[in-house]
Amino acid sequence: MTTPSLSSSLAPLPRQEFADELRGFALLGIIFVNAPFLGISAEGFTADSVHAWYDRAAAFAVVAFAQAKFYLLFAFLFGYSMHFIVKDEGVTSVRRFRRRLLGLGLLGIAHAALLFVGDILFLYAVLGLTLTWMRRLSDRMVLRVAVFAGIAWLLLLAALPIAVMAEPVGSLTDKQWIAAGQSFNQAMREGGFFEATVARISFWPLASSSIFLLNGLGVLAAFALGLVAGRRSLFARPELHRPLWQAGLRWGLSPGLCLGFLSAWLVVGPGAQVGSWELRETAGIALGFAGAPLLSWGYVSVLATMHAGGVQTLAIFRPAGRMSLSGYIGESLILSIVFCAYGLGLFGKLNAGAVSALALGTWIVLDLLAKATQSRWAIGPLESLLRRFSAR
Repeated sequence: MTTPSLSSSLAPLPRQEFADELRGFALLGIIFVNAPFLGISAEGFTADSVHAWYDRAAAFAVVAFAQAKFYLLFAFLFGYSMHFIVKDEGVTSVRRFRRRLLGLGLLGIAHAALLFVGDILFLYAVLGLTLTWMRRLSDRMVLRVAVFAGIAWLLLLAALPIAVMAEPVGSLTDKQWIAAGQSFNQAMREGGFFEATVARISFWPLASSSIFLLNGLGVLAAFALGLVAGRRSLFARPELHRPLWQAGLRWGLSPGLCLGFLSAWLVVGPGAQVGSWELRETAGIALGFAGAPLLSWGYVSVLATMHAGGVQTLAIFRPAGRMSLSGYIGESLILSIVFCAYGLGLFGKLNAGAVSALALGTWIVLDLLAKATQSRWAIGPLESLLRRFSAR
């Protein structure tokens, strides 16, 4: 981010276009991951939803290229932005950031209850409190936090298949999950708005526990890395960091893609019990999450190289990225109206390919809407609401 002159020190700093492009790109990946949970079942993809080859191919692509990768990127960008909110390290800015987290947490709870039980904002709000502590640490100490959290996360993921073997299919816990999922699916298919809301609230403890388990430590590591990147204004001029992007292309993209393909083969490949938490599928999910940081790094490196090279097509991501919070909630709003019984009632009626196509269409609509309104509103409605709440 460029430094303002002394005469304009009180003026707002210009936005970093590449950071907005990354946010818009992350929103595109997130909607592909969320759509099956919004439109097919509480388990996401099911065996029935991938019966045709093109449906299985769509599910394979989502698991290989998107699952877990874009939440980490979003978390990294959250930590990146935090530095600019509290960069003066004053009491006022820290208090404002804490109020921002409170508002984000309340918004996350409302999002989970009214639209999408797989909300990630509440997790960001809870773990975001660690950023107010990490802001006092040196870069070296913050990076150590990232390393320790990352290692603990990988160990936890490695333990998941062991936990499945210790808690086999048909156990009490497994039956509870199945019963809760069936009740949730029925409410989405047949219930009105009130019934769907009650079902989401009832299912949220199970869903949020899984989100914290699978994502928590990874998100914490991404927050820490993002904070250090923000201190160094990594995305202000991506062309200055070509060695980092070259390393990401070499050590992030290729290994990340290999792990992603292996994960997808285990989860939705031939012979897989799609939508289950059996040993093969659980190992695939764990492997996909473990490889997510590499592929996320690879994605950023590809886009940074393109941005540094002046590729103009990246600008298509920018409008959505400027209104990423509104876009994230907007994705859930549109898809819940499309799928829930109180809307078009398509829940459980479309297969993986059609659901993924609807996800893409929804992102395009929201991106075009953001582009059409950006000349009039610099930020989205929810961003404006959160800013006003934080400023009190």
